[in-house]
Amino acid sequence: MGATNREVKQSKDLVQTLLTVQDFSYNDWLHEKHQEYIRENQDVVMESLIRYKELKEEKDHKY
Repeated sequence: MGATNREVKQSKDLVQTLLTVQDFSYNDWLHEKHQEYIRENQDVVMESLIRYKELKEEKDHKY
């Protein structure tokens, strides 16, 4: 089961407060977390792009 809206809000508020105390921007921190996740899952992105290219080439060769 996923987190409730209340749990998400509590976590976000706590992180924002902690970052503010440390003079960090929440948006910058969140952006960095997004970038980390993308880097960690880059293989999934690349596999999807390769498969997309293969499907597009197959379709183009049919016509």
